[in-house]
Parts: sequence; C-alpha cells; structure tokens
Amino acid sequence: MNLGELQAELRHFAAERDWQPFHTPKNLATALMVEAAELAEIFQWMTPEESVAARDDADSKLRIGFEVVDVLLYLLQVADHCQIDLAHAVRDKLAKNAIKYPAKRVIARVSPARASVPGTHVLIDYENVQPTDEELRALAPDARYVWVFHGPHQRDVQQRFASFGDDVTAVPISRAGKNALDFHLSFYMGYIASSKPAPRMVVVSNDKGYEPMLEHAKAMGFEVLRLSHGKTNAVAKKTATKQTPVKRTAAKKAATAAAAKKKPAKKAAPTKKVAAKKTPAPPAAKKSPATKKTATAKTTAPPKPSASKSATASPDSAATIKKLTDSLRKMADKRPTKPKSLWRSLKSFLGIGATEEAIEAALGKLIADGVVKVDSTKGVSYPGLGS
Repeated sequence: MNLGELQAELRHFAAERDWQPFHTPKNLATALMVEAAELAEIFQWMTPEESVAARDDADSKLRIGFEVVDVLLYLLQVADHCQIDLAHAVRDKLAKNAIKYPAKRVIARVSPARASVPGTHVLIDYENVQPTDEELRALAPDARYVWVFHGPHQRDVQQRFASFGDDVTAVPISRAGKNALDFHLSFYMGYIASSKPAPRMVVVSNDKGYEPMLEHAKAMGFEVLRLSHGKTNAVAKKTATKQTPVKRTAAKKAATAAAAKKKPAKKAAPTKKVAAKKTPAPPAAKKSPATKKTATAKTTAPPKPSASKSATASPDSAATIKKLTDSLRKMADKRPTKPKSLWRSLKSFLGIGATEEAIEAALGKLIADGVVKVDSTKGVSYPGLGS
C-alpha cells in the first residue's frame, strides 16, 4: 500500500466513525505531538546503548512499533487535510537541503527501493539440506527473513531457527510428489519478488535444478543466489542407487549357485507358481496408500483452505469467521501472541490468495465479536476462546 492509498484508507476509517468534524489540522497536529511524546517516553530513561538494544526485545519492539505507527498515521492525516503532495514535498525539501548542506564526499548511491530492505530473504529447501540455526547465520550473515520449505514428515522445523523469532516461516508442501517442494519454493520467490521492494533472496540447497530460475531472476534485475550446505539427501540417494545393482547382482549370483547345487525336481515348479500367484499384495497392502495419504494429511497442520474457497467466501462472513474461530481454538496453547504472528496465521487459514484487505476485514470481525483482543502492550489474547 502506497502513501496515497493509506491516506484514502484513513479517510474512510474516520468517515465510518463520524470523526471528520474533529480531524482539523490543529487537532491532528496536537495528537501527533502527543503520540510522538509517547514514543519518546519509551526511551526516556535508557542509555544510548539500551535504546539501540531495545529492538532485540520482543515486547519493547512491539510497543515501539505501535507508537511509530500512531505518529505516522497522524502525520499522513495532517498532510492529507492540508492537501500536501508528499512525494513532491519530499523531493523539493531534499533538493533544498542538498544546496543548504553541501556533501563533504561522494558515496556510491544505493537505489532507495533496495536500501529500504532491512535484510535478506532466505529460502531453505529443507528436504535437501538441514542447516542448524548457527550454520544458517554463518552461511548467510545478513539473513533476516527465513522461509523453511519442508515435507509432511519433517516437524518442528520453525523451532530449529528460533533466533529469528517471528521472521521465520515454516511452509509445509501441500502435497507430496516429484519436485513438489521445488515448485513451492519457486512460487514463494515470485510472491516475495512481487510484494517486496527489490528484495535480496538466497536459496539454500544443493539442488542445481534451481539455477535456470535464478539466472532468469538475475536477468530481470533481482539479486538472487544459491548457497550449498553440507551433504544433500540427493547425493546419499544417488550413492544408494549406485550400490543397489551390485547388491542385486551378488544376490542373483548366490541364488543361481544355490539353485545349481540343489537342482530341484520339476514337481517343485508348480509350488513356485502357486506361491507366485498368491504373492500379489493382500487387501491390507491396497489400503496402505489411503493410510499414507491420511497420515500425510494429519501431519500438515494447521489445515489451509484453498485459494478458490477464500476467493468466493466473504472474509467477514459468518461461515468464514466460524472457520477462523475453530482454527484458532484448535491451536490451543500454540495460538499466536503477537499481532504479526496472528496476521500470518489468519492469512494461512484464509488461503495464500487472501488479500491484505480480506485479512484486515476478518481480523476486525474477530475483534468485534470478542474472539480476539489486540493490546498495544500485552499483545494478542483470546477472550472469546477462554484465554
């Protein structure tokens, strides 16, 4: 959402609550100063070093974020009511400051879009490589956002990278199959590239099959690369495959030698044929695919509605809110306690095709119904679910 869209959203928000008579430039500027003071209050008695370290404390970071947003929203409304073209005003002010304060030296310029990215997006092919938290940081020191793509049999992968906090996202593949995980990872790269300003992306995998996609992304101007780690499962499988013919050959030779020594009578042949006919998989074997499929479905939690369903159902409809409420109830003590985590969970429940507006509408309805409560200092609670 750009600044113009955000200002339009704020106008709509105020209109629905009949706040327009109170939103004069004078009142908005006063409210802006109050919110700026509340932001300053957080750092009031901190040393310079403590103020820098505040970003590493989850509760302090959450509180700072809320106050920064309050200041920004009031500032945008002051500009909107005074009919200030922010883009033009910023360019004009920077040009005047450049004349007033001449540069002391020339430094290579980084594009504003790329400079705004606080860190690198790291996408891990977890079926291929399994780095530890420390190994990942050593491999990609500037890693900020971590996406872990894993199979249904791999669990608790998010906890493996606990030091990244809320910036790590576990992505289970929707269905097992050849190259299924690779396609999931590629899809998310496209999602990140389209939703973030010029992001830097790193794929951690020993699979060279990603190279054509990465080369194409580089040709389009994106900063991407692949990093290898340790010994891949593919190598192990390849080694096992190479050894299999040897084992089979040895077994075949042994069987042939034994048969030559024993020279069984011809009457034994029918016995072998009968045994061969009875060998086909019993009923239990036929049920195994369904059992495996059920097991796979159970390990993929929480369940995600399809994009097609989320597209047809209203995000704040009774049916959708009931589904979201039931999904949050099933999470029990694993319910998100931070707004950012809650936002991700709702997006997961609504489906990957859900828009920010749909998620916001669903969250607003959950809050209005008393299911969820978002507090600027205490985080997220669930009074409607008994917690």
